[in-house]
Amino acid sequence: MSRSDDPRLLSGLLSHRVLVLSNTLALAASRYYPRKFGVRLSEWRVIDALHAGGEISANQISQWLMTDKAWVSRSVERLIDEGYVRRSADPGHGRRLLIRLTAKGERAYAAIAAAARQRNENLLASLTAAQQQTLRLALQRLESRADAMLATSHQGFESMDEG
Repeated sequence: MSRSDDPRLLSGLLSHRVLVLSNTLALAASRYYPRKFGVRLSEWRVIDALHAGGEISANQISQWLMTDKAWVSRSVERLIDEGYVRRSADPGHGRRLLIRLTAKGERAYAAIAAAARQRNENLLASLTAAQQQTLRLALQRLESRADAMLATSHQGFESMDEG
């Protein structure tokens, strides 16, 4: 059965379609990154956050990725063991630990980022430039609306004013 013939309610929901696309891309990355770069997909996500944030805490990374701090901590431990990141005490906060990329981590970032950009270009090549712009704008609006829904007591499962 093709995806368009799927009779399940979920198959027509935006959240499910985005999840399927995300999972498809994540599956490919989870196969490619370890083989090509020696880094798991979860570790790449942490490396990317560290590259963007400089020296930050695991809590900040988990907030950026909107994921569980324990998941981030496990990835950080593996990256420390492999020499991609270094951890040190935060001089401004007694109990917080800060994490930063090592030179090896920066090299891994550069290589994986190039591959990720190429894959992104390959995916977006199926759309015209106008469709790509429309997609970017639509995603911005949907992300904004999802954030607003999350901030309500009903999490968007009840009617919301357009206001």
